[in-house]
This record gives sequence, structure tokens and C-alpha cells, in this order.
Amino acid sequence: MKKWNQIFNSVMWKLVIIYLLLMTMAMQIISVFFLDRLEERFISEMKESVKKQAAFIKGSLVDELSSSSNIETQKKQMNQILNQRSILNKESEPIISVADDKGIIITSTQPVYNTFEKLSLPDHYLEKKGNDQYFLKKVKDAEGRTVQPYMMPLKDDKNGRLLGYLYIEVPLHTIYNKTKTISKTLTKITAVAFFITGILMIILARTISLPVKAITLQSTAMTAGDFERRVPVKSKDEIGLLAQSFNDLAAHLRVALKEKEEEKLKLESVLAHMSDGVIASNSFGKVIVKNQRAEQLLEKNIELGEHLESILSLRSPIAFPMLSESHQYMSLHDDDPELQTTLKLTFTPTKLLGEERHGLVVVIVDVTEQEKLERQRKDFVANVSHELRTPLTTIKSYLEALDDGVVEEPELARRFLSVTQQEAERMTRLITDLLQLTRLDAKKSKFVKQQIETKELITDAYQRFFYQCKQHHIMFSLYTAKEIDFIYGDRDKLNQVLDNLISNAIKYTPDGGSIALIADLRWDGLIEIGIADTGIGIPQKDLGRIFERFYRVDKARSRSLGGTGLGLSIAREIIHAHHGEIEMDSVYQKGTLVSFTLPPSNRR
Repeated sequence: MKKWNQIFNSVMWKLVIIYLLLMTMAMQIISVFFLDRLEERFISEMKESVKKQAAFIKGSLVDELSSSSNIETQKKQMNQILNQRSILNKESEPIISVADDKGIIITSTQPVYNTFEKLSLPDHYLEKKGNDQYFLKKVKDAEGRTVQPYMMPLKDDKNGRLLGYLYIEVPLHTIYNKTKTISKTLTKITAVAFFITGILMIILARTISLPVKAITLQSTAMTAGDFERRVPVKSKDEIGLLAQSFNDLAAHLRVALKEKEEEKLKLESVLAHMSDGVIASNSFGKVIVKNQRAEQLLEKNIELGEHLESILSLRSPIAFPMLSESHQYMSLHDDDPELQTTLKLTFTPTKLLGEERHGLVVVIVDVTEQEKLERQRKDFVANVSHELRTPLTTIKSYLEALDDGVVEEPELARRFLSVTQQEAERMTRLITDLLQLTRLDAKKSKFVKQQIETKELITDAYQRFFYQCKQHHIMFSLYTAKEIDFIYGDRDKLNQVLDNLISNAIKYTPDGGSIALIADLRWDGLIEIGIADTGIGIPQKDLGRIFERFYRVDKARSRSLGGTGLGLSIAREIIHAHHGEIEMDSVYQKGTLVSFTLPPSNRR
């Protein structure tokens, strides 16, 4: 059954079957029409022959019927006439009878009709007195054969008196047999024609079905992604043009899909290497595109088809459709300042192909550092304003006091002037540090670099602060490696760093404490210089911000000790300018270690 279904589902066999059915119908129609016309022609020829033969023997029969001979003599003479005159081919076996004017049979060529038996004809035929001859309706004879009756009145030519009738019955089986023979011949010819045309039709149908089948196979291959296969073009007709067009289509599709795949790979590559996160959604908020950076920034896995609102923790819901660009911010780890992250989300509407509504493209940017820098900028401006306002306020108040009469008291006036001078010097130091820091930020600070012996640099710093430590009863130690490389740098700038770090250690180390100045060669070849003290230390929560500008752990104490809050920031910028790193480690109420690394001169 499956095999037959495949056959009937084939275009080739459908064409063959349809053609054969049409041919069968055409042959049937032609055969019926042809045989019917042929039969009519045979019967018409037979009738003409009967008329001619009847007219030929009519005169002899009239002479016998008009003679004065007795009935037996007439019968005998008419039998001779009928037997001598062949009206029709003997194969047709006609029955010829002669009757008198009453319709009583006088003689007949066949014993079917008895002598003196009346013809079995309708009375209105016998009552006609004219010269008309008639072909009566076809009837069945005694043997069941179809016969064609014919009747001719026999009249005296002299007076027109009706003498009798000539009655002929011509069996039609001969004509029918001829028709059947011709029909069989036509059937055989039709069968042969069917066979030949069937083969030709199969060949013709194959010329149509094979290219169609090849195109079908090609379309199946194209569905599977194979665009290299080609349909053979064997003709220039419509089928050939269709095959060629299909080949051209496959070639164009291959190029188009290749370009699309390349564009897709480019897009995926761009998305994968973007520093910003990207999420695209359809008009219903379902995710259709995302990159890995978005998952990293949001710290979660994003599934395609997931809704945006379940991914983004937003303060206000997303309105669909969104017709204009908008921005929102979201924070992660709000409960932990060290891990807190601020993300800026930019929502841009986009109209997707085939959709009336607008989708969204969400660009996620980590603005934590920007927010931090902005906060630091604001803090910096506020701190500069505060640091400048404090000494100015002090100077103003003391000058007002002097103006109010304190100047008349020499001892108090000198003290007020001393405070005013200290605050002015403090402002000078602050402005100097700010200018230096600004030049370092702008890369405009000049560095006079040269080879510097590390031991000499460290020893000079040790000697500069040895007596100051002795005055505060602080034990100051110096440790240097036996073999240590030269440094390539600016001696004055490096001395500024050492002076700042050692002075800070002295400020925050109580009497009886200790400070160590250490220089060593690390395993990676870098020169490490450290200042360790047993001072008050720094709380762990403040270590991450200790190098920020104007940041102080104890603002009141730092300001009272004469610090501007910029020393460590300047030290960091100078070390970075020498391609080094600086870091601080501290235990609160135990002590602090500040160390920085510098590359040796052979690495410059």
C-alpha cells in the first residue's frame, strides 16, 4: 500500500495516468462515433443496393402477376426470377417474398413464410395504393436475428392497378459482424497505441518529473543547510529555466546566509568583547540577545526568554512600549560598602523586524569608579574649601582681635602674630602640595632622573631623622641588604617620599616606640623600601582610603600635627611616576608598615 501511495504521489505517474485516461476517453468517444457512422453507412449502402435490385426485378414480377397463367405457373416463374436474380450478396441471406394485392404470400426464397400466408404487416401499409416503396422498422425474425424489412408495391404500368407486393427482409448480422470486426481492430490498435504512447508519455513525464525531483532534493538539501548542490539543467524550456533559477537562488541564498552568519559572528564577537553589558528584548520584555558581560555585571545567569523585570532590580517598572531613551541606576551589595557596585542602565527602544511594537536594548555600564571619582571630586572640593577656610578664619579672627586693641599688649600680640604666621605657613604648604599634586596629575611635573645608590639614599634619610627620633625617645633602626642595585630616579622626589613617610611614623609613634627603615632586594628583582613603626596604627576599615586626598583617620589630631592630608597622595603619585607601587599594612594600636617598590636602574 505504501508503495502504491508513493507511485500515485509521484508527478510522473500522475501525468502518465491522466494522459492515458484522457486518451481512453478520447478513443471511446471517437470509436463510438466512428462505429455508429460506419454502421449507418453500411446500412445506407445496403438499402441502396436493395432498391436497385428490387427495381431491376420489378418488371419481370409485374409481367408474371399480370399474365393469365394460373397461380402455380406464376409461382414457378417467379421462383425462377427470384433465384436467377441475385438481389444481395448471398452472405446476407435475404428473404424475398412476393404477395398478391391482398398481402397473401405467393412465393418466397425461404421456407420461413408459408405460401398463401398473409404478410404480417400493419394494415395501413397494405392499404397504400401509391408507388411508394418503404423500409419498415427493424424487427426480429424467427431465429431472433435483426432484419431490415423492405416493401415495394407491384403495379401494372398500363392501368396502374395494384398487382401485389415485393417484400424483402435483409438480416443485419453481416453488417453488425463487420462493425464488430472493425471495433476489435480499433481496440487492438488502441491497445498498441496505448502501449507506445504510454512509453512515450513515461519518457516525456520523466523529462518533467526528474528536474522537479532534483529541485525537490535540492530544496531538502537547502533546508538541511547544503547550498553547494546544484540541479542539472538539460533543457532551455520552462523546466530548464526553473532549474537554472533554483540554482541561482541557492547561490544567492548561500552568499546571503554566509554574510548573515558573518554578521552574526561579528555581532557576537563585539558583544562578547564589549566592556559594557548588553541585553535586548522583544516588545513583551522577553530577552532575545545578551552578552557575558551583562551576566558578569549583574552577577547572575540570564536565560533567553526570561523577562527583563525578573533580571533587573529596578525602583520603577519598565513601561512597554518604550518610545524614547531613558536611564535608571541600580545598586548591588548595598549592605557592604566594600563590594557595593553602581550600574547605569540605558534603555533604548528599537523596532524589531515584523513587529509593530518596540523592543528594548539595555546597555549596562559599571559606573562604580565614576561615582567614586565624582564623590572624591566633590569631597576634594569640599576639603580644599574647608582646609583653606580654617586657617583663613583663624587669621581673620586674630587680626580682628589685634585690631580691637590686643596689639597694645605686646606679649599677647606676639603670640597672636605667631599663630597667624603658623596658619599662613600652613596655607602655603597646602597650596604648594595642591600645586604639586596638580602637576603630577597633569604629567607636568619635571623629574630629573639619574642613577642613585640605594644604600646612600636610605642612609641619608636615616641620618636626617635620627636626632628627631632621639628627641622623642624613639628607637630608629636601619636595615639594608648587603647587595642591592642602584635606582634610576629623581633624588629630590624620592627624598620627599621618604621624608613624608618617616615624619608620619614619628608623628604617630608615641615616645618609647620604635621605627625601622628597611631596604631589600625582592625575589622578582625589584627594590623594596619600607618604614615600619610601633605607633597607633590604622583601623582596617580606613586602609582602603588612606591614599585618598585629604583623607584622615583622625582629622583633629592630624590637623593639630600640621598635616595637609595630601602627603600620602603625593607620595603615591611620585612612586607611580617611577613605575613603582606603594602599599600600607597596619594593625590598630600595634603599628604600621608602609612599603614601596622601585625597579632597578638596569630595567629603566
